[in-house]
Order: sequence, then structure tokens, then C-alpha cells
Amino acid sequence: MNWTLTDLPIIQGPMAGGFTTAELISEVSECGGLGSIGAGYMSPEALRSLIRAVKARTQKPFSVNLFIPHPVQVETAQVEKMKEWLAPYYKELGMSEVPGLKFDPQLFEKQWDVVLQEKVPAFSFTFGHLNPQQMQALKSQGVYIMGTATTLAEALVLQEQGCDAVVAQGAEAGGHRGSFLGDTFQFIPTEELVRTLAGNLKIPVIAAGGIFNRQGLERVTAVGAAAVQIGTAFLVCDESGASCEYKQALLAATPQQSEMIKVFTGRWARGLTNRFTAEMKKHEEEIPAYPIQHWLTTPLRKRAQELGQTDFQSLWAGQGLGSLQPCSAREFMKKLATPL
Repeated sequence: MNWTLTDLPIIQGPMAGGFTTAELISEVSECGGLGSIGAGYMSPEALRSLIRAVKARTQKPFSVNLFIPHPVQVETAQVEKMKEWLAPYYKELGMSEVPGLKFDPQLFEKQWDVVLQEKVPAFSFTFGHLNPQQMQALKSQGVYIMGTATTLAEALVLQEQGCDAVVAQGAEAGGHRGSFLGDTFQFIPTEELVRTLAGNLKIPVIAAGGIFNRQGLERVTAVGAAAVQIGTAFLVCDESGASCEYKQALLAATPQQSEMIKVFTGRWARGLTNRFTAEMKKHEEEIPAYPIQHWLTTPLRKRAQELGQTDFQSLWAGQGLGSLQPCSAREFMKKLATPL
């Protein structure tokens, strides 16, 4: 069974990092929305296992999201300098040194094979676009395809490529920016971006960024959105894989604590201010590009999560903080589906 925008137009954001559990994804889909696997960092084995776990819990459609890879150029001197700056933080958390770069250059290809083999109902992607062969492979399986855009130019590329819909990622959206054209990142407010895309595209526009409740949903649909993609509000749901400390930080945060951050991964992302972001900000211009900085800080962030230490975790969060409420995914979906 494939998903279409004629169903309940609510997509649970595909947040990478272990937050999108089988329980969360299946519950959203069971409620008529579209649950999503944030698979950007998952091993192919873990991805296959999660896809099958979701299928075991629901027969309703769901989506898988992957990150489009880009060529990686490691500059040794820059990496060594960053390791010097990171070393005190690693030591503070009981780690003797900053681990060397550890990554699988074929990760996307392996994840891609799993997506095709498991025949998922819907697929979304960010940081770029698919090639014609990849697009055709999905279309031959009847997969609903969604690309991420932060500008009209990017959205037009995705439409030309053959996407069924475009996710309009506004400046308010939590997590990494999906920008892929040009050398600078664009930060266009969600409503403005949706209005522009809806007026220039022939395919549906999905609004993402700063949407936490039914009021926000109605606001973006009024300017042309066919559906909404919500991330941060699902993080505080019971079924989310976010740690207790992360959930508590989100629930206690104010809108002023959400800012654009580059120091954790080398790519602009919106999240909560903490000690690491404040102290590392002075090095912002010298940060290795994504995903090198991501690889350098991953062990630190993982250790911080194990210790319940939020000062060294990347606490991605969209704007609209201050209005989040802990509840089950089913309760939240009911609130979203109920007209004001």
C-alpha cells in the first residue's frame, strides 16, 4: 500500500540519530499520518531491522529518509587543529583522546540497496537530489518520493527530477539545513517559502519548520501547503527515542534558546544552545566541513548521552519552543487532526 497526500496530511519528521523508533513510526501511520525512519546515520543492517520492525507493527504506509552524500575532502591540518580544540571536552567526559576519523564511504549505497530490497512505500531525502537511475528505481516500485528544498531553485530541480512532492524546509525547522545549491545556506521563513513554492510548482508542497500544533498546520495550509512535516514536537512523545534529558531540555526551552549551529557537524543546523555551542562558536569559521566535523564529535556526543550530559549533545530543535507538551503519539496526532 502506498501513501498519498489524500491521507491525513501529517508527516512525522525523519529525524536521524535513533529518535524515530518503530513504536513512534507505526503509531503515526496507524493514526493516518506518515511515520518516517530517519536513517541518515544507520548501518544497513540496523535500517533493514527497523524497516521490518515497523512492518511488523503496521500495514499502513511509512517512509524512509536518507542523506544524499557528497565528495569528502579531508584536510589533515584542519582536522588536527580541531582535535586539539576538542581534546579538553573528550577528557572531561573521561575519554583519553579524540578518536581518529571513522566512516564508511559506501554507507549511502548500502542503505540504498536496503531501501530497494525492502520495498518501502515512501522515500524522502535531503542534502541534494537523486540521479535518474535512482529515481527510476523508486518509481518502478511505485514509491512516493519527496525531496527537501530550502529555496525555489532547489524545489524546481527536485520537480524536474521527478519528485512527487517537495518538503519546503523553512528557517524555523530543527536539525540540519537541506540546502544543496550554491555556496551559501538560505534561511527563508516557512510560510514565505511555502507560498513561493506553491505558486511556482506543479507538485504538492509539504511545509516543515516551526509547526507544533493544529494552529500552525492551518496557517501553512492556508498559504498553499498540501501537508506538514513535524519533527521537534514528536521528540517529546512517549514513543520517541530521545533521552529523558533531551526531552526535558526541549520541554523547558524557550524560543530564544533555538539557534543556528555549525560547530557540532560542520553544517548549519537549528538546535538548543548549550555550553559546547557557546564555547566553540569562536571556531565557527575554521570548522571542518560536514560530515568530517560530524565524525569528529560523534563519540563525544554519544558519551555525553550515555552520561546524561546535555552540555555536549547536539539537541536539535525547531522554533516554537515553549508550547511543547509530553504525550503519546496517538494523543498528539488526535490534537493535530482536530480542527480549531
